[in-house]
Amino acid sequence: MTMASSNTPIPVDDGFNEYESAIKRQKSTTSKVWDEMAKLECDNKNELKAQCNHCKTIFSAKSPSGTSHSRRHLNSCIQPSPEGVPSIKNYKFNADECRKAISTFLVCGKHSFRTVEEPGFRYMMRIASPNFKNISRYTTARDVLMYYAKERDRVKEEFAKAPGLICLTPDNWNSEHTNDEYICVTAHWVDKDWKLQKRIIRFRALFPPYDGLNIADELVLCLSQWGIDKKIFSITLDNASYNDVMVSCLKNRFRANRAILCDGVFFQVRCCAHILNLIVKAGLELADDVVGKIRNGIRYIRKSEIRRKRFYDVADKSFHLNVTKKLRQYVCMRWNSTYFMLESSLYYKDVLDYWGQRDKDYQMFALSNEEWRNVVILCKFLKVFYDVTCVFSGSNYPTTNLYFRGVWKVHKVLLDTAEYSLILSCTAILDPRYKLNYVQYCFTTIYGDHASDFVETILSNLRLLVDEYVKKSKSTSSSSAGSSNSDDYKQYLNESSTRSEKSQLDIYLEEPELELNSQIDVLDYWSKSSVRYNELLLLACDLLAILILTVASESAFSMGKKIITPLRSSLKPKTVQAVVCLDDWMRAKGFSVGNYYSHFIVRILYYFFINLII
Repeated sequence: MTMASSNTPIPVDDGFNEYESAIKRQKSTTSKVWDEMAKLECDNKNELKAQCNHCKTIFSAKSPSGTSHSRRHLNSCIQPSPEGVPSIKNYKFNADECRKAISTFLVCGKHSFRTVEEPGFRYMMRIASPNFKNISRYTTARDVLMYYAKERDRVKEEFAKAPGLICLTPDNWNSEHTNDEYICVTAHWVDKDWKLQKRIIRFRALFPPYDGLNIADELVLCLSQWGIDKKIFSITLDNASYNDVMVSCLKNRFRANRAILCDGVFFQVRCCAHILNLIVKAGLELADDVVGKIRNGIRYIRKSEIRRKRFYDVADKSFHLNVTKKLRQYVCMRWNSTYFMLESSLYYKDVLDYWGQRDKDYQMFALSNEEWRNVVILCKFLKVFYDVTCVFSGSNYPTTNLYFRGVWKVHKVLLDTAEYSLILSCTAILDPRYKLNYVQYCFTTIYGDHASDFVETILSNLRLLVDEYVKKSKSTSSSSAGSSNSDDYKQYLNESSTRSEKSQLDIYLEEPELELNSQIDVLDYWSKSSVRYNELLLLACDLLAILILTVASESAFSMGKKIITPLRSSLKPKTVQAVVCLDDWMRAKGFSVGNYYSHFIVRILYYFFINLII
C-alpha cells in the first residue's frame, strides 16, 4: 500500500452517500410552520391547503398568502404552560421530529436499536402520539445514519470556520467481542471565540495488517474526507512502535502538499501519559516486594466480611480514624491505583501494625519500620506523577502550556534525564505566567551552567515557528490585496518594519510575567491580545490546541465497549462510527448523561403521564 506517500487523488466516499442523497430528497420547505401543519391535496392543482396538526383547522397555503396567518394561529393554538411545556390540547407530534428525537435518545443513552420494537416503548409512543407509526430497528438505523450525515456537514463547517490549524490525537483499540482493531481519531482546535473544541471524526475498524503504513493510509483518507488534510498542525501519539513509520509516511504526504510547518520538526507529539507510565512502572518494579506485601495484606483483610468489619471497628474505636476512608485495592491495569493503595495503607499504618501482632495469618504481610519508610518515599514519588497526570489529562482546557512545569516537577523527583518535547516546551513560553524566565529557572535547577544551551535551543525553535507564521501572514495579506494598491501595501510593510525592529515575540517577552499561581485562562489572555500581536496570536492559537495525551481518543473506547456488546457485535462499521461520533458531537452541543433527553422526549413523557391521569 502506497497511498500515504503518493500524490494521487483520494476517494472521499465514506459509505454515507446514500444517506446524504436521502437528506437532499427531503422536503425543501424551511418554515417552522410546517413542523406543526400538514399540506393537503386539493382537486384544484392551483390551490394549496394546510391543516393544523393540533386543532385540524384548514388554512390557505398558496404562495401569496404566505405563512404569517398560520404562524399566528399556531401561537394561539399551542400556548406554553407555566412550566414551559406546550399545551397537550389535540397535540400531534411531527413524524420527522419524533424520529430524530428517538435517534437522539438511542445514541446518547447507548440503547439498542431493538428498543423501538419493544412493547413498552411502542405503548408509550402510542399514548403520547396516537398518529405515530411504529418503526423497526432497521428504519431506526437508517435514521441514525442520515442524522450522522447531516451533523457531519455541520462539523465540516466548524472546521472551515476555524481560524487556525487542527491537531489530532489518534489511538487504536481492539474489541474483545468482534476481535476487530478500531482506530479513533479526535480533532482539536481553538475556535473564533477562543474556546478549545474537540470532535471525534473517525471510529472505524481497520483492515489488517495493523502496521504504520496501513494506519497512515487510514488517516490520510480520513483527513481528505473531512477536507482538513492541509490544516493539520500536529499529531499526538503513544509509544507504539508502528507510530514512527506512520509519522514518516504522513510527513512525506504533507511535504508533497506543502501542508507541514518547518519540515515537520514540530509535527509529532509524544503522549505524556505513556511516558510517565513507563517511568512509574520501572520505578514500581524496584519496590515490587513491599508493594506486593501491602497488596496481598489488603486483599486478605477485605476478602472476609468479618475481618473487614473487625478491622474498621478497631480503626474507629481504638485509633479514632475516619473509617469512611477505606483501604484501596490494586487494579492491575492502572498504576494510579497503586498510589491510592499505598496512600490508604499509610493512613491505616498503625492499625495494620496492630493487626499483624494479633493475626498469625496476616503476619507474613506485616511491614518492618524500614519497609514503611520506603512506602512513604514511594508514595511521595507517585503523588508527583499522579498530580501531573491529572493536570495533563484534561481535554476541555489547554494543557500544552502546563507540560513544561509538569515534566520539570517529575524531573526534580527523578533526578535524572526526562524527555522534554521541543514543541511543548515552546508553548510554556507562551503562557504569560511562565515566559522565558521560568524556563531558565527550571533548566538551571537541573543543568546548572549548561542550562543556557537548552533555553537557547527552545527559543531559537520558537523564533523559527514565529517566522513561519509571519511569512504565511504576509503571503495571505499580499494575495488578498488588490493590484491597484499592491505598491502602497508593500510600502506600508517596509515602513512598519522600519518603525518596529523588534519582533512580536521580543515585545511579548519583555513584558512582565503574571503571578505564577494566578488562575488565569490562557486562551482568554490571548484572545484579548489580538491588538498587540498578530502572527504570535495565530501561533498561540495552534499551539494551545495540542493535546499532550491521547486521552480524548482513549475515552471513546469506553463508549465503544458499551456499543459493541455481545448482543450488538453484528453492527456495521459505519453504524458504529455514526453512533460514536454522534454521541460525541451531541455532548459538544451540551448534551450530557443527565440531560441527553431532548426537549421532545420530555414532552413525550409529560403527555404520557397526563394521558394516564386523564
